[in-house]
Amino acid sequence: MTRRCLVIAAHPDDIEFGCAGTVAVMVDEGWDVRYVIVTSGQRGTQDVHADTEEMALLREAEARSAAEVMGVSDVTFLGYMDSELLGADPIALRRDLSRQFRRHQPHRMMTMNPELLPTERNHPDHRTVAVAALDICVTGGTTGAIFPELALDEALPAWRELEEVWLFGFGAGEHAVDITATIDRKITALQAHASQIGEWDVGPLIRERLHQAGEPHGFDYAETFRLISFRR
Repeated sequence: MTRRCLVIAAHPDDIEFGCAGTVAVMVDEGWDVRYVIVTSGQRGTQDVHADTEEMALLREAEARSAAEVMGVSDVTFLGYMDSELLGADPIALRRDLSRQFRRHQPHRMMTMNPELLPTERNHPDHRTVAVAALDICVTGGTTGAIFPELALDEALPAWRELEEVWLFGFGAGEHAVDITATIDRKITALQAHASQIGEWDVGPLIRERLHQAGEPHGFDYAETFRLISFRR
């Protein structure tokens, strides 16, 4: 049986910064990994005159190119406005995420750390997406009577086979994945986000951080996660 993983993030480059090395490991192991990105990073620029629709198209294209580097071809954008998720309709967001959860039927879900971290400022979009993604694991994604229109009108019944959620981001947790074999692909995928990276040589910083994460576990490089079990 093919194992499926759904990665839910707020912005087009969140996955590459947070968990792309692990995604590559899973793909190499035979997992079917899909991405759902809630915004299109429309405001990811210092240019106050930037057209948000043009920026969305650019950043979506960058995200798809980055996903291809990791071996992921299924990327869905929900089209919410960048940096405005705190003001978005929470019911609508949970419904939209529930739809994707039911469509992709993941055994593993990866999403962002929902905490307002004391050691690293956590973007409000990250926190909002993380909370909503965790919520649907016990509401609209897994419970048939919540958003019943998804089953009745869209033939998307509740999915009850989620086994675990992995939270990524700074301070996410103590579960370490050895990404020594995939760190070069992670960095190449990050470089696909040219509108964000620019001339910055992102490699040295990423290697330093992930070496620090891996060293306590005996890995040259690692990404770390907090795991939440949903096994019955």
